[in-house]
Amino acid sequence: GYIAKILLKGYTLCMQQTKYLGIRSIRQAGVTLRALRKARNMTQKQLSDATGTAQSSISDIETGNVSVSLEVYLRLLEALDSELFAGDRRKGGNRSSNS
Repeated sequence: GYIAKILLKGYTLCMQQTKYLGIRSIRQAGVTLRALRKARNMTQKQLSDATGTAQSSISDIETGNVSVSLEVYLRLLEALDSELFAGDRRKGGNRSSNS
């Protein structure tokens, strides 16, 4: 099976780190989107302005109350300087790893 993964980039302490988050549900996709937005110190309004997506829609997406097209989700990720990846599903639940 495949799992969508978000590449979080741009975080460094002493070395470049890359973090992947597994997404297995609409709710997890929303939580991940919110975490990315907050990590970049963006408000929902700022993300709305950057993407042309209504602020109320972003709120609904982040809380998992609405399913959106892949096109909309990718546009939101692009504005957050993030990408969507797919890979093999890991057993034992949602994990993150550093590479």
